[in-house]
Amino acid sequence: MFGTIRKHQSWLWFIIIGAMVLGMILWQSQVGSSGNGQRGSGNLGMIEGKPVTETEFRGAANEATLMYLVRTHQWPDSAQHSSDFNLNREAYERLFLIRKLDQYNIHSDSDSVAQFANIILRGFGNGQPVPFDKFVTEVLTPKGITAEDFQHFLEHYLSIQQLASVVGASGKLVTPQEIQSLYVQNYQDLAADAVFFSASNYIAKIPDPTPEVLAQFYTNQQAEYREPDQMQLSYVFFNVTNFMPEAEQKLGATNLNREADEALTRLGTNAVRYGKSPEEARAKVREILIQDTAISNAYVKAVSFQNELVAKGATNAATLNAVAKENGMEVKVTKPFDNDYGPQDIHLPPNYPIAALFNLTADQPFVDEPIRGTDGVYILAFNKLTPSRIPPLEEIRSRVVADYKYGQALRLAQMNGRIFAQAATNDIAQGKTFAAVATASKVNPVAVPPFSMSTETLPDVEEHADPNTFKEVAFATPPGKVSAFIPTRDGGFVVHVRERLPVDEAKMKEQLPRFSEIVRQRRESEAFESWFNREASAALHDLPDFQTPTRR
Repeated sequence: MFGTIRKHQSWLWFIIIGAMVLGMILWQSQVGSSGNGQRGSGNLGMIEGKPVTETEFRGAANEATLMYLVRTHQWPDSAQHSSDFNLNREAYERLFLIRKLDQYNIHSDSDSVAQFANIILRGFGNGQPVPFDKFVTEVLTPKGITAEDFQHFLEHYLSIQQLASVVGASGKLVTPQEIQSLYVQNYQDLAADAVFFSASNYIAKIPDPTPEVLAQFYTNQQAEYREPDQMQLSYVFFNVTNFMPEAEQKLGATNLNREADEALTRLGTNAVRYGKSPEEARAKVREILIQDTAISNAYVKAVSFQNELVAKGATNAATLNAVAKENGMEVKVTKPFDNDYGPQDIHLPPNYPIAALFNLTADQPFVDEPIRGTDGVYILAFNKLTPSRIPPLEEIRSRVVADYKYGQALRLAQMNGRIFAQAATNDIAQGKTFAAVATASKVNPVAVPPFSMSTETLPDVEEHADPNTFKEVAFATPPGKVSAFIPTRDGGFVVHVRERLPVDEAKMKEQLPRFSEIVRQRRESEAFESWFNREASAALHDLPDFQTPTRR
């Protein structure tokens, strides 16, 4: 099998795989240490009366992990994603499908599997093939996943697509008349007016609250004003710009130009992301190469600094200050930050687990190793933790006043919106025009450019309401009528539908074949999902991970 993968590594097999193409960045930043989802020995349950063996479960868990990787470009145990992945459930569901493949005798041929593997491997090289052995060594092995696991994942993925096609075949039986009706529903344009009622337009009409009213409002809303725990860090910063001249000199102009040209060749047509012209792209790649070398050099310096801290038995910020002073460096302190947003004055990696910083204490003040940021390398240490609190009213009076006035303005906006919707409904029923009703009510309708259910953006609407909600309301309103008042976070809106515009027959004729294909694919997917939910629910319901907790 693996010989076949290598043999076909120059091929590119086109199938619909969507998000399964991985980027080279993943290779550099996501490889780390974690388990492979193995469970200890013991009772692993039954699926359709057949016991689950530990070997089966381990294999299915590794396949589930690989599926998560290729879908999200992250390992499921990463700090950003660990909370939305239940390995046990995913493994059992995967095993259920694997057993169904055996039951229905569905298998993928080795050539298809090999070609599919190369699509994934090419993703790691931005279109250029990556050696399979290197992929295994640098990507899979650190996670405890083997080449055989990857092979089984590929085989089963393609076989599951075949199973989905067989099970979902009934969903593809859609008549031409139904497809045309669906096309009209999706692409027929609507001409409509909107009246938006925004709280911000009513704030000026709201008087300041009396002290008694404000105090009561503050008391009722105290939970909203609670401030979370806030952390401050001491840090020493190794700025990458200080290391770039040395990095450029070390790389040398000749080597740097050669590496930049090789990188651009590997990127192929993707090189346009780095510049509009070849010269601009080449300059950008050179800059990236220099910066990568510079940040590596900065990291070496930072490690040396941290080793010096360890050698001096650093246990507090005073030691950090002393070592920094000896090295001619400055210790800075971040502004207070919380767990949701993290520090704004230092630039940590995008997926850095901010929550881990809140584990630092005065007794254990240091992050274990230097942190490679986006602009350099950081030595981080605990400085101060401010516990969660509710500030007194006098401290945040202006904020509480603003919140009170906004709440009252929101009520007033929504009350006026409901009054207008009712008046417009009654007056139009009596033969008045929408324009006359709007004038009498002193509101300013917005003529929204024609749109359909497939329209992706509605600039005139997006500032005031969710575009999808707006479209749903508009298409549920008969031509010549107005909708009910629809409340939003900022106020609300009323829609007046002028007319449904004729469908462009020539455009529909041109687009129907592709639209038909999309509809049938979607129906097939829905049919398979329905089958899976029904069959898997029956097969897995006795397993603990699939049982609903009993309320007490």
